Order: sequence, then C-alpha cells, then structure tokens
Amino acid sequence: MRKMDDSAQLILIAGFTIGLAIVVSTIMLNNIIFASNMASESSIDSNRYHISNAKQMSSDAFSGAYGYAIQNQTPFNETLFNQYMSSYNKKAASMYALSGVSFNVQNSTFYDGYFTDDGLSDGESDWIVIADVNSTDSFSIEIYDTTVLGNATNAFTIQAINVSDISLWSVKVYDDSTNVNITVLNQSMAIIEERTTSFYSLNITNNSIDNGANFDFHLGEYTANETYKLKFLNGTNALGYFTISGNRTGSTPFSRVRYKMTNATVSTSSGKTIINISTPISIP
Repeated sequence: MRKMDDSAQLILIAGFTIGLAIVVSTIMLNNIIFASNMASESSIDSNRYHISNAKQMSSDAFSGAYGYAIQNQTPFNETLFNQYMSSYNKKAASMYALSGVSFNVQNSTFYDGYFTDDGLSDGESDWIVIADVNSTDSFSIEIYDTTVLGNATNAFTIQAINVSDISLWSVKVYDDSTNVNITVLNQSMAIIEERTTSFYSLNITNNSIDNGANFDFHLGEYTANETYKLKFLNGTNALGYFTISGNRTGSTPFSRVRYKMTNATVSTSSGKTIINISTPISIP
C-alpha cells in the first residue's frame, strides 16, 4: 500500500514539474516574441520620425534659399537659390554622417502653384491666408494661366473679413467665356468692374493691373480701422504667384509669399535601410 502511495506522489510531482516547465517556456517564448515586435516597431517609428524630421528641415531650407535668392534684389535669382541648397545639402549630409546615415535632398524644376493652402490642385480651396490683420501694406498677385479660371459662380475670390465674420471687401476674378472679369465688391455691392483679355497681374495695394494700368481696388479704404483676415476662395480656379505683407494686431509685421512649387526628393540610407521620399514643397 505504501509503495502505491509513493508512486502516485511521484507521478503527481512529475506532472506538476512538467506543467510548470510548459508555463515557464510559454512565458519566455512570449517575452521573446514581444521583445522582437517592440524592436521592429521601434525601428519603424524611428524611421518614420527620422524621415518626417528630414522633410521638415528640408522645407525650412527651401524657405531660407528663397530669402537668400531675393535679398537686396528682384527678381528671384535661381543661381543663388541653387547655391544655398547645395550648401545646405553638404552641411546636412555631414551632420547625418555622424550617426552613420547618408542624406541627400534634391529639388526638381519649379512649377506654378494653385492658390490653395498647399499650392496643389487638390489642396484646400477655401482657406485663411493670414488672420488678425491690422493693415496690409503690400499685396500683389500674378495669374499665369487664365484658362484655369472658373466662371462667375465659382470665381477665384479674395476676401477681407472682420472679427464678426462680415465681409468688408472682396475681389473676384473669373472668365465669362469672352473676357477675364475683375469685380471689386464692398460687402455685397459691386463698386467697380473691369473686363480685359490681357491682364495677368493685380497690384491690390498699389491700385493697378498689368504693371501700370490704374485700377481702384479700395482695399485700404474698406478695411481702415478694422481687424480682419484675408481669405482665398476657390483657390483651385487660379494659379500663379502671390505676396502679402503688413502688420497684425499689436504692430507685429507679417509676410506671406508663394513664389513657385517644386517636388523635393529626400533620400536617407543606413545599413540595409534605404528611404526615398518625394514631396511637393511650396517656395517659400
């Protein structure tokens, strides 16, 4: 009887030992899989952050290159722009090399941007260009392709809207199938209208079109003593160049410019990982 009890105890102990070994093995295997997944995800997140940081840094470099290309002169000097970007490329590559990563950014040819928030044809068409404006000292637009213009119902429109969301002033540019039409409105009333087939530039603060012909835009007149925001509507229906500068509330100066667009290719490589990202960038 005693021998049978001893055998049963041994079987029970053996079974318990085997079960414990299985549990321990399972936990260890799960830990190994979890650690492997964490390392993989960490690498992916790191790469994502790395390329995102490189894109933002390169976008800032393009803005700096534009400022360098127009300093103390007009028009835009593409040679100076390329010199700046070449210098940036060398310095950024040297910095990345310290961590064993190669780096290169290259821009393509320039092309005209739409008057959307990001300059692309599928960008946000109705957007606020600048808010909390106290005065607009300089505002000019050049429209490079009038065939893109919409008709009267979806005209490219610039609005000045006050803090109560009331439109103080606006100008509409559209193609009526015969001529290009420029209409300036005070709230909802048309105050001046011009029809022409040759215009391509609007100097709103200088009250002129086509680099000289007088045209009263009335922006300063109808926004005087107001705090307002400048907004583009139907930006997909026009493309070209714009520049705006002035002062925001508190006498803080501002400047907003879109000269051109370019497709920038940012390339990095480290060990077996090679990343090439092509992204459109507004200049500046």
